[in-house]
Amino acid sequence: MHRTPADIDRPATSSPARNAPLLVACIALIALAQGALWWRAVSWYPSLPARIPMHFDAAGNPDGWSDKGPMWFLLPAISLVLLAFLGGIAVWLGALVRNAPALVNVPRKDLFLKLSPAGRLAVVAPTRIFLAWVIALVMLLFLYILEGSARVAVLHEKMLPSWPVFVFLGLVFSTLPFFYIATMHAVDRAARDEGLLGATDDGSSSRRSSEPRSR
Repeated sequence: MHRTPADIDRPATSSPARNAPLLVACIALIALAQGALWWRAVSWYPSLPARIPMHFDAAGNPDGWSDKGPMWFLLPAISLVLLAFLGGIAVWLGALVRNAPALVNVPRKDLFLKLSPAGRLAVVAPTRIFLAWVIALVMLLFLYILEGSARVAVLHEKMLPSWPVFVFLGLVFSTLPFFYIATMHAVDRAARDEGLLGATDDGSSSRRSSEPRSR
């Protein structure tokens, strides 16, 4: 189907706004976790002994120590660096899909490259939400490690259980397929909105048309 200039400029109805509630929820969780991380770091500091645990073995026993001081705030500082890095990737991704979409690796890329800038932004919306989800999980994991380290330091606990690390990894990798599927659906939705697919097409016709015909 031929698209007119008006069709190309028309924003896709599957715009990133439809994913706004999830994104806002993840950002709110990030803000809460980041605030709690710094609050607990400052709150614990006066109660800490002169030597504090800075590393734990696989069983959760402390095997590395440091003098109390700026090192106690290393974990919150790292969290800010990761937040800036992963958040920067999410922002950079938006510029990339507008200016160099061929560099973006998404499913059904042949359809993705035919979309308008608004349509391409809609397609990468699930990826941005996934990045926000990972950031939120990292912030919560750091909060757990800091709180547990403080409790070990003041002898409230003897060890820092490692099972939350496996929960973190499970939450990241178990949700990845859902975001991948959401991206595929976003490609089809944006393509239908812009007239690249029929109302009942799922992208298979586009893939078939790009395959060489056998004699």
